[in-house]
Amino acid sequence: MSRLSSKIKSLFKSRKINVFALFFILAFGILILSKLTEVSTNTAKFKVDLQNIPDESILLNDSLNSLNLTLTTTGFKWLKYAFKQPKVAIDFNKDLRKIDTGYIWSKTQGFAGVLEQFKKESKIVSITPDTLFFTFDINAVKYIPVKSNININFSFGYDTLEGLKITPDSIKIIGPSTALYYLEAIETKEFQLEDVNKPFNVTVGLQTDSINSKIKIKTKEVSVSAVVEKFSEGTLNIPVEVINVPKNTTLNYFPKSVNVSFYTSLSAFNTISANDFKVVCDYKAINEDSKYLEPELVKRPDNVKTTRLHQQKIEFIIIE
Repeated sequence: MSRLSSKIKSLFKSRKINVFALFFILAFGILILSKLTEVSTNTAKFKVDLQNIPDESILLNDSLNSLNLTLTTTGFKWLKYAFKQPKVAIDFNKDLRKIDTGYIWSKTQGFAGVLEQFKKESKIVSITPDTLFFTFDINAVKYIPVKSNININFSFGYDTLEGLKITPDSIKIIGPSTALYYLEAIETKEFQLEDVNKPFNVTVGLQTDSINSKIKIKTKEVSVSAVVEKFSEGTLNIPVEVINVPKNTTLNYFPKSVNVSFYTSLSAFNTISANDFKVVCDYKAINEDSKYLEPELVKRPDNVKTTRLHQQKIEFIIIE
């Protein structure tokens, strides 16, 4: 047994065997290469890839549609098709025709669209079947607002007057009407910004994990921005007006004016005056137990962030 093993090993070490193996491999490679470059005619099954389907439409028979293409092409192409099922694109808008029960593709109308997908080295001999039928269902479309889930901590003395701007501020969702009915808004993912003292623009994803899988959401993220400025606080003395006083009643009250503090950006600070504010007390709010009038700020400019009344009670005397 050991002698036989030794003879086999010595045979493979022989130079003649090595030369023969080299020529055999080269000849086999040349044979394979010639076969791959050789042009032949065969038929392959192409899966239909329907493109540009409207958002509100759902293709129901997607897995059933295919075309048998008889091609004259090289062996390289046939080898590629053998490892992976090829696809042929059909355009919903250009290649399909509407009929009563759905949409139809015909070879007469769609042949040009198929032909342009093949290079010159591939020639289409025939296409079967002559027609394909596509069935669709219709989805509901709804627009829902995007809600911010962003926490911003501004540096001392900085703030934003206009607030956060979300772009887009609403997104389109598509799906069965029963699934869309209860979905009223969508939140951004949690996001934290610290020591903010200048304008920013960040991209934040949307929370879609808990949404029904039947609902299609193409927008996956939004842009969140804000104009951040230096802020300051000011105080103005505003007259107090008592409203709804009966004609035959004389009312005396004190103080006749109150201080109002406001918080706004430095760029808007000098544009704000006492005329932009109005403080009133309502006579109708007085009852037997009332000892004071309560002032209320009913008018304030849009370009202030917050306001504060320094006086919460107005003393009054009714003179019959």
